[in-house]
Formats: sequence, structure tokens, C-alpha cells
Amino acid sequence: MTGHPARIALVGTRGFGAVHLRRLAHLEADGTARLVGVVDVAEPPAELAAIHHHSLADLLETVPGEDRPEIVVVATPIDTHVPLATEALAAGLDVYLEKPPVPALADHEELLEAARTAGRSVQVGFQARGGAGVDVLAEEVAAGAFGPEVTVRAYGAWSRDRAYYGRSAWAGRRRLNGRRVADGVATNPLAHGVHAALTVAGIQEVADIAAVTTELRRAHDIEADDTTFLRIDPAGEGPPVLCALTTTAPEQSAPWIEVTGRAGSHRLHYTEDTSVRTAADGTTAELTHPRTDLLENLIAHVRSREVPLITPLADTGAFSAVLEAIQSAPDPTPITGGAVTWHGEGEAAHPVLEHIEQTLADALETGRPFSELGVPWARAEAVHRWSPPGRQ
Repeated sequence: MTGHPARIALVGTRGFGAVHLRRLAHLEADGTARLVGVVDVAEPPAELAAIHHHSLADLLETVPGEDRPEIVVVATPIDTHVPLATEALAAGLDVYLEKPPVPALADHEELLEAARTAGRSVQVGFQARGGAGVDVLAEEVAAGAFGPEVTVRAYGAWSRDRAYYGRSAWAGRRRLNGRRVADGVATNPLAHGVHAALTVAGIQEVADIAAVTTELRRAHDIEADDTTFLRIDPAGEGPPVLCALTTTAPEQSAPWIEVTGRAGSHRLHYTEDTSVRTAADGTTAELTHPRTDLLENLIAHVRSREVPLITPLADTGAFSAVLEAIQSAPDPTPITGGAVTWHGEGEAAHPVLEHIEQTLADALETGRPFSELGVPWARAEAVHRWSPPGRQ
């Protein structure tokens, strides 16, 4: 990175905002970035008090010209993403926006138009896209490397305790104070895998989707889904995308996306940047993939607009359509009976759904929702099909 350090403002210092603070400290140390202000409704730690502001408007009004930010990082509750990003764009700033970028499909086009009008860019924090393995799989799919009958799959078996869903008023909610939140397993904790799988399949825009089938359930005492099946059928001739995701696993494992076809398969553990390619004859090759920091990529883009963004807002339309399909389905119903066992005590307690890891694998192998697999806790009435506007 050349030139002076990029001036960065961070909106939201807690939760994932704390991760951004640590990353920004590293970027400051190597001269890539300089944190010029933070915004939070709560009082910050003492070390941030001198640059703390209660609103973005206050920050922009009070910081001296030499400290005016070039980039605003938005790491706040999901329902605040659009107004904060729009405010930053209108002020002539580029934006790093945490995922999911918007809580509704209609908001996606609104924010895109705001960026176009401002002549500024929005990078979305789908971290899996920073790993080059996603591009490798996408290029292989586009080249027809797996032969006919190709499917893209996303698997995520995570474990979350009561404290995770009690960390804030919006955690685990579909709505809050009349506004969408969309904090389900597929739209927040494991959204990286969903977005990466769509990218691998070449499904990036709303027009690329014919229909989305969902089956949403919950074992946690929350409003949103924590155990979800998705099938995204493409509008064109590309492969469908299957997702089987949960936060009710007995132990957390590395999530993966995989391409399968008659000519072989390729499974990418996207949090580890490793993959295994399997040929039709069963021979395997293990690969490792480099990673690019998404904020550093945005800084490079701001320095030279010829540098392409890795995950621009325009490439997240299909994900926003999947989010819309999930939010359009009825609220997930609780899983009752003996299928759920709670482990641990108090806020550290977490639910384990019986045979969930095998159930996720079976759903991906067959391409069928949980309720078609003979799983006792699944319900056919939880299955819904959504199509984008104009295809309904």
C-alpha cells in the first residue's frame, strides 16, 4: 500500500466492531490506515474517548479537515445499516458495510442507488470472499470442470449458547420495534457460506434466481431460525445451491462449500482457506489459498478506482433475495419434544438437536428439505417457496 494512511471512522465499537478495532490497530501499525473517529451510542473505552462521537453527523461536523474520514466502517445492528451507509455515502465517503448489508430486498436497490448518486463504493463484509478459494471454485464451475449435474452445497454446523443470543436486543430476532432485523442462521452467523456458495454458482444478481425453497426451524428460545435448509434454483442453466445450516450442533466444526458433479468434486473449508479436489477416479489433491483483507482491498480501491472490490454491494443482490425469501416465510416454529437436549448451565447452556450433523449431510446429499427425510422434528408446513418479483 502506498501513499498516506487511509482515514477511517468506525461506527459501532462493540460486538463485531471490537474485531474491527483490533484489525485497525494492525493497519495503523503498518501505516495503511489511521482511525480518526468512532461512533457509538454507549460510552467507549477510555482509550477511545478522545475520538468518540455519539453520531456520524457529529463526527463529520466536529473533526478537523485533515482528519475527515475517507472510509466509514459500519458494524452496527442490521436494521441500522441502510440509514448509516446512506448518510456516509451522501457525505462523499466510501463504506465498508458489515453483513448482511440490508434487512430487505427493497433496501438493496435503494442503497445501490445512493452509492451511484454519490459516486462512491460499498464493500460488504462477507469475509469468506477474501479467500481466493471461492474464486477457484467459481472458475472451475464456469469452465465446466465438474461435468454435468453440478450442484453447489454449503454446510455449517455451529454451536451457540444462550449468551450468544442474549448479547443484544436484536440478536436472534426477525423484527424489532416494527423494523426487520433478519438475524437468522443463514443471514448472519453462517451468511458467509451462503454468499460464497451463490458466488461459486455464478448467482450474484436477483435476476439470476428462479426460486428459493426454505425450511426454517429453531431450537433456541429466539424468534429467528437456527436450523435451516435452503435450495436456490437458478434462472439460467447454472447449478442449484443447497444450504444446510445450524447453530445447534454438539460441537462446532469448520463450515464448507462444495461443488459436486459427475467429473468430481471440490470442497473448500472457507474459514481455513484449505480445500480438497477429488477427481472422478477418486484421487485427491489438497490445496491452500491466499487471503486478502477486505478493508485493505477497499483502501486500495479508494486509492485507485481501477482496483476492483472483492465483494461490492452490486454482487450481493442474490444474497439479499435469499434473505427476502427467509423473511417472507412464516416465523420459524420451535422444535419440541425429545429431539433437543440442553448442555451446560445458565448463559453457557446450548441446545443440541439429535443427529443434526447427519441430517444436514443427508439434506445436501439428496437435495431435499429436512421434512422429506423422515426426521421426527421436521415439519412439511415449514417448507415454503419464494420467487423474486416478476417471477411469481
